[in-house]
Amino acid sequence: MAKPNDWGLTDAGFRRPTYAELLDALEYKARELFGSKANLTVRSPLGVFLRIFAWVLNLLFSTLEDVYNSRFVDTAVGTSLLHLGRMIGIRLLGAQKAMGYLTFYGDDNVEVPEGFLAETTAGMQYVTLSSGVITNGSVTLPASAAVAGPDGNTAERTIKNITNPKLGIRSVINEKAFEGGRNTETDDEFRERYYLSVDFAGGVNLDAIIAEIYGSVEAVIAVAGEENDTDFESKTGLPPHSFEVVAYGGLDEDIARAIYRRKAAGIQTFGNTTVPVVTAAGSICDVHFSRPTPVCVWVKVFNLVTDSKFPLDGIERIKRAVIRHIGVNTRGGLNIGQDVICVTLPTVVLKVPGVVDFDLQLSPDGENFSWKNIQIAAREKAVTDESMVIVE
Repeated sequence: MAKPNDWGLTDAGFRRPTYAELLDALEYKARELFGSKANLTVRSPLGVFLRIFAWVLNLLFSTLEDVYNSRFVDTAVGTSLLHLGRMIGIRLLGAQKAMGYLTFYGDDNVEVPEGFLAETTAGMQYVTLSSGVITNGSVTLPASAAVAGPDGNTAERTIKNITNPKLGIRSVINEKAFEGGRNTETDDEFRERYYLSVDFAGGVNLDAIIAEIYGSVEAVIAVAGEENDTDFESKTGLPPHSFEVVAYGGLDEDIARAIYRRKAAGIQTFGNTTVPVVTAAGSICDVHFSRPTPVCVWVKVFNLVTDSKFPLDGIERIKRAVIRHIGVNTRGGLNIGQDVICVTLPTVVLKVPGVVDFDLQLSPDGENFSWKNIQIAAREKAVTDESMVIVE
């Protein structure tokens, strides 16, 4: 039996005694005070009292343990975890709306108002976040899903219907996918972002810039970066004394403002996307960053052998596990520039209960499957979805 002086705060951390240890200690002390022949049975008055008191002490030690754990990111939960996040300037991400851009076609000089609605064939609606005037036959405006959650994520060229027609606006299309829709952040997701944002509270290095984007830009899915602090152009094409941020998801304007808030004065940005940012002095500063090229990855799980523990929705679970590992429209999964390693995927599939054996292959085109890894360049992002994961 652990001694009472081994309980509570110790050199090894907080040690919470069990109910049995508490009761043993109370009974030992009772015999010391009332004699070895004291009646401490379950039905005796003193025995009942000691058991009630042990139960109360157990609740107290449990509360003390929670208070102790609330000081650390790995063990804090709920509100306590959020308070730790606020200390470095990050907050809980609620359910987010998928974001992207809508291109409207129609007559010149016709205004597309803020709040204008368009929708997919299935009826999912999207709303413009700013107004614009059609010029040379079209105008492209930032937009978000009307409802938060992953259901708002949609592929390119799927938003084709105008919800409330307006004279002079003939059609609408999304040239690129809407991404970033998600449910409220879980504690595990918050912890992951906490560790990605450890430099958020200060600093202008590349880690701090990436942390700023993760912490402040809605619907961003993955961020990577590279810097060149030499006097010569780098092998990847970065000019001298510059850095490049590669961001997947989020609106261009939000990412550019986040980069500008953290970048050091006199250091140039680099990338395939340029967004003008208004400075505090009212001047315009062009911020450059890159958008990664999505690389579709097909995964085939075949010759599947299962046992009685395999759930009814086991195939769907396998698909979801593979999609989470690679990543597509929500944060997590493989980062930008990270290769798809074939030997890492079997571990993901084996986490589904009841899976005994299987074969697994990858394909970059959906036709030629093999055990070969899929190489992802520095400015590319591996993506997949349910239609590209085959389980048979």
